[in-house]
Amino acid sequence: MDTIFSSASNSLKSAIKIIRVSGKNCIKIPEIFSFKPTSPRLLSLRKILDDKGSLIDTALVVYIPGPSTVTGEDIFEFHIHGSTIIEKKIYSTLLKNKGFRIAMNGEFTRRAFLNGILDLTQAEGLNDLINAETETQFEASTAQYNGSLSTKIQNWRTEIISLSSKLEAVIDFSDEELPEDIEIELKRNITRLIRQKEDALKYSYYGERLKTGFVVTLIGKPNVGKSSLINYLSEKNVSIVTNEAGTTRDIIEVMLDFKGYPVILNDTAGIRPPSTEVENIGIKKAIDRANASDIILVLSDNKDFSFREIKSNVKKILVHTKCDLLSYKKKGVLEISVKNEKSIDNLIEKIINHLESISPKNNVFLTRERHVQGVKNSLKCLKNILKIDLNSFPELASEELRVAAKEIGSITNVIDAEEVLDDIFSNFCIGK
Repeated sequence: MDTIFSSASNSLKSAIKIIRVSGKNCIKIPEIFSFKPTSPRLLSLRKILDDKGSLIDTALVVYIPGPSTVTGEDIFEFHIHGSTIIEKKIYSTLLKNKGFRIAMNGEFTRRAFLNGILDLTQAEGLNDLINAETETQFEASTAQYNGSLSTKIQNWRTEIISLSSKLEAVIDFSDEELPEDIEIELKRNITRLIRQKEDALKYSYYGERLKTGFVVTLIGKPNVGKSSLINYLSEKNVSIVTNEAGTTRDIIEVMLDFKGYPVILNDTAGIRPPSTEVENIGIKKAIDRANASDIILVLSDNKDFSFREIKSNVKKILVHTKCDLLSYKKKGVLEISVKNEKSIDNLIEKIINHLESISPKNNVFLTRERHVQGVKNSLKCLKNILKIDLNSFPELASEELRVAAKEIGSITNVIDAEEVLDDIFSNFCIGK
């Protein structure tokens, strides 16, 4: 296997840059760059020379022998001055030696997985951690990277294998019917596992939204203050605000951080009988986006909050805008004024309170579609067992348990599907 290398920091100029090398050829690096070998795991200052003996840099270097490393292989790191030309010269020198090449996206983490340092869910958690921008994203990705989801998946798999072992023992050593207590215990435990997996699937959308952002869409008639509100919340003039009705035609998205929750706030076209084809398209987009949202902010400045076009049953927050001009005291309706900056914090708090109310009780939830499919496939097998007469067809139940264990185990350890691994690790940045 080739020895790979890449910058473990960004490719721009910086005070210090780290170039990481992983593989069996790390031991040759002192010879390649003409410096005295270092003691393992000890940062040492060395003059780094190219293949012609010219000085590249004076830098700290460290050699870390495997397998107790980030990849499970030998690791060598250069802590160089952060000049792009120094990085290029080190790359050029390494590439002149057989067995060295630049790492592909996610290849360091992929080797960590293949060498048993991380499982797949931990690797995905690491990628989410690198991309985290809000507090809740940080907490969830850290938990997954540290094995919260892995532990849950492994516990399910262990329980399924245990049930399978008990059933196999009865099949192998008894010509009589299953003892009633074993049959009751088997079905009771399977029912409990089914309930746990259904709960996990129930919250699976939450994990995905935590990565991509919870969708909050503003809906209302023209000129009720949707664009003014989104401009105020984003602290940018992202939407056009004029006295002319219908200036917003397409959907305008802004990603915001509401006390740790990633929120995609959408400004949309005002809903009214359209006067042009362009406006009609904009209104249709607004309705479609609202119906696919997690929260709908229904804005009105005239007490009318009825929009029959909105079919979604998701959370709706009724917002009476321009309360500085007309007050509307009604239970369940929040009054705000962007002009006077009144009750905007209360609106944000309502959004946050709803997001908190729909969150799982812990950070153990499914974050990828492949997680969902693995749980669904395993769940289907367990439900099939409840339909089987265990006394007549115990072998069928045993086979369903075997498949259930395989499906749930595939979430953490897919090793026989190269395209799945390619898809997972291609989303990492280079250097990870």
